[in-house]
Formats: sequence, C-alpha cells, structure tokens
Amino acid sequence: MSDDISIWTLKKMPMQEVIQYIEQNSTPAYRARMAKINQADYERLPSEQAQDKLAAAISKMSEQEYTDYLLELVDE
Repeated sequence: MSDDISIWTLKKMPMQEVIQYIEQNSTPAYRARMAKINQADYERLPSEQAQDKLAAAISKMSEQEYTDYLLELVDE
C-alpha cells in the first residue's frame, strides 16, 4: 500500500498531508474502514467529503488505534 515511509514520519506530518497520503496509498476498503463507514457509502462521497470523514474519524481515535491503522498502512 505505501511507498517506504515510516509510521513516525506519518505521525509528524500535518493531518491534511496524512489524509492525502492515505488517499493516495491505500485501498477504498481501508479508507472506509478507517472512516468507520460502509465501503459503498465511502466510495459515493465526493473526495473532499471523504477526506473530511477520514479526518473526523482519526480525530476521535485513540493514539493506539491511530498507530495500528498507520502500521497497517506502512506494512502493506
């Protein structure tokens, strides 16, 4: 899924850059799961709204949950 980036680099990036990285380097299924919505619903969202959903979901995650998602992203 990703291009040789570390989880620590992602964690230091501004949220909007992380969202863009996720959008460019993950599957729709991963993004929908991360946003905690159905994949079909996620795929119907305009790009900006999908990014907003991701940002909102991330802001509600515990540090451990966020770390787990990022680890999954960089390990793929």
